[in-house]
Amino acid sequence: MSKKNKNKFNARPASPQPATPAPTGAAQGPSFTQALDVFSQQYGDLLRGASPEEQAQAAAAPTDMPAAEPQAELERRFKQVTEALALLESRKRTLDAKVAEADAKTGAAEKRGEELKKDRATFDADRQALQAERRQVDLDRRQLVQREEDLVAREADAEAGFLHKREAALSELRAEIERLTTEGSRLHQHLLTERETHEQTLREAREAHAAELRRRESDFEVKVGEARDAAGREMHQLQARQLKLEREVKNLEFEKEDLEEERRHLKTRARQEVARDLEKFEAQIRELQGRLDTARGERDALARTLDAQAQATLQFGGRTPDDILRELHTLRGERDQLRSQLNARPSEDTVHRLRLLETERTDWEAKRLQDGQTISELRQRLERAGIAVTELETLRDHKLSLETQATLLRTALRELKADVDKHITSAEGKVVFPACTDLDAREALHEVLPLDEQLADLGAFVQGLQVRMASDERQPLQYSLDTLRTFVAGLAMSRLHLLQGISGTGKTSLPLAFARATGGFSSLTEVQSGWRDKADLIGHFNAFERRFYEAEFLQALYKATLPRYRDIPVMLVLDEMNLSQTEHYFASILSILENPERQQLILMEAPVSPSPRNLTDGRILDLPDNVWFIGTANHDESTKDFADKTYDRAHVMELPRHPAQVQPQRSPERAPLSFTALQGAFREAQRTHEAAADQAYTYLETELGGVLHDRFGLNWGNRLERQVRAFVPVMVAAGGTVAQATDHILASKVLRKIQNQFDVRPDDLTELQHQLRKTWPRLGGQPEQSHRCLEQALRRLGVSPVTA
Repeated sequence: MSKKNKNKFNARPASPQPATPAPTGAAQGPSFTQALDVFSQQYGDLLRGASPEEQAQAAAAPTDMPAAEPQAELERRFKQVTEALALLESRKRTLDAKVAEADAKTGAAEKRGEELKKDRATFDADRQALQAERRQVDLDRRQLVQREEDLVAREADAEAGFLHKREAALSELRAEIERLTTEGSRLHQHLLTERETHEQTLREAREAHAAELRRRESDFEVKVGEARDAAGREMHQLQARQLKLEREVKNLEFEKEDLEEERRHLKTRARQEVARDLEKFEAQIRELQGRLDTARGERDALARTLDAQAQATLQFGGRTPDDILRELHTLRGERDQLRSQLNARPSEDTVHRLRLLETERTDWEAKRLQDGQTISELRQRLERAGIAVTELETLRDHKLSLETQATLLRTALRELKADVDKHITSAEGKVVFPACTDLDAREALHEVLPLDEQLADLGAFVQGLQVRMASDERQPLQYSLDTLRTFVAGLAMSRLHLLQGISGTGKTSLPLAFARATGGFSSLTEVQSGWRDKADLIGHFNAFERRFYEAEFLQALYKATLPRYRDIPVMLVLDEMNLSQTEHYFASILSILENPERQQLILMEAPVSPSPRNLTDGRILDLPDNVWFIGTANHDESTKDFADKTYDRAHVMELPRHPAQVQPQRSPERAPLSFTALQGAFREAQRTHEAAADQAYTYLETELGGVLHDRFGLNWGNRLERQVRAFVPVMVAAGGTVAQATDHILASKVLRKIQNQFDVRPDDLTELQHQLRKTWPRLGGQPEQSHRCLEQALRRLGVSPVTA
């Protein structure tokens, strides 16, 4: 349907219910004049949206409208025509909606792919047929509009007395309306039939497509399995290459340090060379100055020679050597001619004269040659003197530039010295540790809060810890009881924790949630990749400003020494701890953790005053016993490996990928947990379950010690025994088993050392697996973590754990 005709029909209001004819002269119904005015207004709107040809046809139609009311029959028939037009327009809108629906379904069918192309072609054909039918309907409507115009003309004729013509036109119009109604019904039924056929075709296509998808999905699963096996083999090869590259990176770092040292040495040598070159250049300048004076003397001598030569040239009348040569040739010709004449007529005077001329010519040529050589030598000396002068001027400019730079450097040095003196003078009397001093000034941090001193059952404590973490309003977290038991037992084993696992497993959140659940204190420090020493971790002292810039880590560590936090658990979290080399920036604290007698962190080499209250000698901070250092670690190309000494001193824990399902519960408010009570519970568990620790360590020593020593060269000392006796009893008291505790110690402390070794043989790993299966039943359960470590080591070597 064209836009023009669509606008025509939309401009005419539709009646929702057929109107009943009103009797002649009834007050309820509109008069013929009013209806005719409405129809004229709509007709005018139609004309404004019509084409120029239709406007011309409408202009040719009679426009005189009667003023008197027609008869009742004419008014009733007019209303019937209006109602018929409204019904036809309503059916048109229904037909358009169905066409739009068919268009939408056509778009959906097009997305089905290549297998539905035939159905789409069929639908396109139906759509074209429907469009042809729509064009026919548009044509019929245009004819109806034309008939409406004819009706207006006939009505005008009827007012003039042509009633028979009006009745005939109305009969034709009624027949046309009936025909259009019948045609609309037929088209509606045809559309319903086409819709049912199309829906049936779509259902069949959808079922065929679903079957094809299921077949492709099964084929894809087979291919994915094959690709996963190939990717596993490639992963083992990549891991080997990664380890090789890591060793090369370490070597490159050592070479880089050597190059840095050599670069500093070269800078020193360069400065010395520059000083020597400067002295050498000054000597050369003095030498060139002497040479310049000599060249100037030679230049003056050459100038005098040139003047003498010019005077000699003037003696020849200002003539050039070429003129003289030409004259000489002329004279020779004349001489030959005269000689011929003299031969004919010899004369003594002529002969004497010729002899004199010959002598003069010879002397003149000799003098000319000598003058040419002298001039060439003088020109060469003059060019050399010019080059020397240019070099001398260049050196003089360079000397002036160096003198200017030296002057500027002296000025900058004086300004820098004045600035330093100013900073030193202004820094006198300032607070050296502003942040820690501000903590001392806060009265709230010096108040001792009431603490929970009752912690008799570690098992109930871990269960309550799980519920409180899951019910935390700030950040509810769900951890399994095994994870929490391992973490709590690790607190008893070491003050340094390394939490590993893939991203999103809650490594950083675990210690923070533990601090919130127990009422403790926590602080998060984000490790940067450029950290190299302890100044990056705790801060640094600026001697010019006489101020120590305390890092967040140092502020949290100092806060743990204040009365408010002195007897509660403190968790200092180092996020992404292995982004930088831990053994560099964390070396001081590692040393303190290794030597319990030496619990002092040296902040400065010399004491300062005034200093915070809890600094010994104004420069040393006593490390609090209630502080645990929790480091999170990812292992990828952007991180560094921990050294064995760090692993040996820390409690290593890998968090599972999938969290536990814990039902949150409302827990009553409780006072913060006392650090003293927590340590007392640890000691009580170690006394109560000392036999469990003996059992675990005896198993490691007797059942696996021989295999690990003979096959892998692994040994352990007193540190591992202390860690076993601290960890296993707390694990058992918290609700775990000896087997779980032993499995964790074996996987994290012993088997970890053989995972990345390249000299391990598959049969050694197989023998260790066999020994575990053979001897583990006496502990109970299964060593799941240890088996995973051995399977990873076998895969790295290209051996399937199943065949092993």
